[in-house]
Amino acid sequence: MFSRIATVAARAPRVQLAGVSSRRTMLTAQKGLYTAKASATGGGRADGVAKSETTNFKVSIQPPGSENNTNPEELVALGYSTCFLGAMKVAAQQIGKTGPSDAAKVFADVTLNKTDSKESPFTISTHLKIEDTKQDIATLAAVAKQTNSVCPYEIAFKGNIKQTFTAIGKDGNESW
Repeated sequence: MFSRIATVAARAPRVQLAGVSSRRTMLTAQKGLYTAKASATGGGRADGVAKSETTNFKVSIQPPGSENNTNPEELVALGYSTCFLGAMKVAAQQIGKTGPSDAAKVFADVTLNKTDSKESPFTISTHLKIEDTKQDIATLAAVAKQTNSVCPYEIAFKGNIKQTFTAIGKDGNESW
């Protein structure tokens, strides 16, 4: 059954967004480590409530720009930056580098974009700023680039949305 779904999905037409690669690789999940469960009620992103079904986290959802409330892009940015920072430790080990230091910070910008497509009128794009004032830029950039193959958010986003990155180390910066 799954192989049939995967075959149909692989043959489905793709919408090519400017600056976004259409190459995709399907990874097979070997073992689920954790499943977060959540629900949304009310007006969704316009006037809703999102809550975790596995913890006591509950948040009022409002459109972007609404004061004192959050929106789906903020929730993605929180998860993405946290996941990327944690994955940097694994990535550093994979390439024999140290890092990140205790001074490391990952800032995620998640932007909701309007497109000209009737089929896909909205998309998101991301920019990650990886900052570590205790690490040289060559090491920091190498670890951050390796993290692109480790972080589950990165793996899900790669080839599906426009992404940009900036690494800022103690001796300079690099963008890609």
